[in-house]
Amino acid sequence: MRRIGLALALLSLSACAETLVTDYNGHSIRIQSAGRVDAEALGEARRICGMQGLQAEYASSQFFEGDLSYRHLFLCLSRAKPNAGLPAGTVGRTTYLETTSTL
Repeated sequence: MRRIGLALALLSLSACAETLVTDYNGHSIRIQSAGRVDAEALGEARRICGMQGLQAEYASSQFFEGDLSYRHLFLCLSRAKPNAGLPAGTVGRTTYLETTSTL
């Protein structure tokens, strides 16, 4: 019973983890989040790449059991794949007002 309670407590804490940038080298960004790639992680990658006039493209994700978090790798490219390289239906496409060319 204690193990189930501990597991639930850890899961509830990890669900509250915020999305943050853990690594950036000008060409790629690694973002940590509590779950799979979501609009918040993609938005942060787009924001950072957009500061250089580049587009963010999703490359991969890793799950870390130690802290129950995901780390997502995005590349900053001059031209990204449609839907930032994510599988269809994962995260919605950007609208006209969200693109860096309109800011």
